[in-house]
Amino acid sequence: LFSPPIFYVIKSTWTFPHSNLQDMYMHWHCGDYQNRISPMKYFQNTDVSFLGKRARMNLNEVKNLMATIDEEATRKGKVPAPTMTLNQAAACFQAGVTGFKFSATTPTGKSRNIMRLKWSTLTKYNKQHEVKAEEGPAIDPEEKARQEFVEISPDDPPHDNMWYEHDDGVKRRVPSTYKFPMLGLEDMYVMWHCGQEEAKIAPMKIFQSTDFQGSPMVKRGKTNLSEVRTIMTLIDLAAAKKGMKIKPIMTESEARECCREGHTALNIPVSSKEGKSRDILKMKWSSASRLKNKGDDDGGDDGGDGDGDGDGDADDTAEAEAKKAGGESDAEEAEVEPEADPEDDTLADLELPEAEVDV
Repeated sequence: LFSPPIFYVIKSTWTFPHSNLQDMYMHWHCGDYQNRISPMKYFQNTDVSFLGKRARMNLNEVKNLMATIDEEATRKGKVPAPTMTLNQAAACFQAGVTGFKFSATTPTGKSRNIMRLKWSTLTKYNKQHEVKAEEGPAIDPEEKARQEFVEISPDDPPHDNMWYEHDDGVKRRVPSTYKFPMLGLEDMYVMWHCGQEEAKIAPMKIFQSTDFQGSPMVKRGKTNLSEVRTIMTLIDLAAAKKGMKIKPIMTESEARECCREGHTALNIPVSSKEGKSRDILKMKWSSASRLKNKGDDDGGDDGGDGDGDGDGDADDTAEAEAKKAGGESDAEEAEVEPEADPEDDTLADLELPEAEVDV
């Protein structure tokens, strides 16, 4: 039975309404007279428990949404009454719906009609909006990096003298707002050996996994670093066997030359399955990591070398050495950053905070 003033029993065939926001507001304050369902504002969790846990969660989420509308309507002089007609409820809704703050247009420029939004969609958006408000105003990444940068010390080696002091007091080689670079293979090789002087970032080859701790914008920093180290080591070994010098400190032109000589060790097919040609030096390093050693149709499962021909040649030795190098680096740090939750794509038409996407 419902609480006063109306006593009805929910039919066993009743389902939780997933209507638009305005219709849900009518259900909340006026009920469904035709189906003899009382106003939902009198519902208790026990009334919907037969539908399962999700129904109880839905009831609480709807209650929060309706409270936002009622508060705004009251502020504007339209006070919701214990019992209301449809017209009275509609007037309160029109006055209170502005309590939700979001853009009137979608990211693609289309007009957004809040009356047509499902209440569940608005609930998810409202949660994102609350989280964003709690985080405070957006931080300018460049300004934050300038604030964290530590003055260069003459005691530091010239290739490892750029540090950033994070809010926790720990100095790291990247600022807290750092985004892991998703560059082409050749450009990544240059960054690996040369760093980014203008951005005050040291060569990535001296990075440790601890440099990414405390950086909320880097979700897979440790894993990415390990994958990059593996393919860079393969290129270094192959370039060295062709007579190139892999120096501790390299110029950009030297790094590019080494990459062009050694990238074939990755054994990446020069064309896709559809027959399209690949520019391996320009493909993203993440794609190169995924496609390496795919150049042979029978590769990899014969117990032989890494290039799949079973002869235990130099390519297999290079692959083993690269994996060893990556493994030694990983062993230095036992902490693994947690994986991010999958992104919810149900709000494609809303301006939600952009998620950082790491490959």
